[in-house]
Amino acid sequence: MPSSDEDSLLTRWEPPSFDPPKPPKPPKVAPIHYPTVEEVEAIRHDAYEEAYELGSNEGFVEGRTAGYDEGKATGYDEGYKAGYQDAEQETLRLQNALGQLLESLVGMPEAIAAPLTQFSFEIASRLSANSSMERAPFVMAVQEALMRLPRPGENLYLRLRAEEVETWRRIIEDPGLPFNCTILVDADVRPGHAYVEVSGARIDVGVEARIALVKAALGLDGAVMQEKKEIDSKITTELLDHQSDSETYPEEDVQSDSEIDPDSQANQK
Repeated sequence: MPSSDEDSLLTRWEPPSFDPPKPPKPPKVAPIHYPTVEEVEAIRHDAYEEAYELGSNEGFVEGRTAGYDEGKATGYDEGYKAGYQDAEQETLRLQNALGQLLESLVGMPEAIAAPLTQFSFEIASRLSANSSMERAPFVMAVQEALMRLPRPGENLYLRLRAEEVETWRRIIEDPGLPFNCTILVDADVRPGHAYVEVSGARIDVGVEARIALVKAALGLDGAVMQEKKEIDSKITTELLDHQSDSETYPEEDVQSDSEIDPDSQANQK
């Protein structure tokens, strides 16, 4: 066999072919690998997840915005209506309360007139001479009577009701009293009154008299003071008419006092 070098130097001749040319061979194509069912499912799942996430985000943003706007509008309407109703109810309540207040204020002057008058009287009583009998007002009243009729040696009498004798006895039996006083029991003396008499003149020193004086000073009881003046004037006139019996008159009254208390000497000071 010839060597390889000799073969490479030789050219093989082939007769020409009169046959038509053969069609070219198709190019070699790589084999197509179709995805498996698992791969298709994985692709579909990934696409679904991606689309779901994208749509969820976009829908969430749009829904949140739309929901916020809608909720805001709805809440505003509902809140406005609720607030309007509450304000209307509160207005009605305040209106009713104001009406009741005005109704109560209408009768307030009449309601507080009597208590305020009594309160003013109590204050004036405490500031003047108190509501109960004390030694100082009694002494002042008697001294006023003595200054009106300053006659030495005159008899001083205290005319009062029988049930008030013990109360007044403690006052006139005070060792420091600057005058002598005889108690005269008189059933005609009205309760709460007591009269200091000297030579036909008399001064009412009882509780009712002092109350009337306080009320008169406050301008609260002018009618009572006028009535008291008329009664005192009438009694004083009667005393002046019977002044001629002044020597025997005290003895009869002292005897009346002794009938209440056997110790008649204790009634004099």
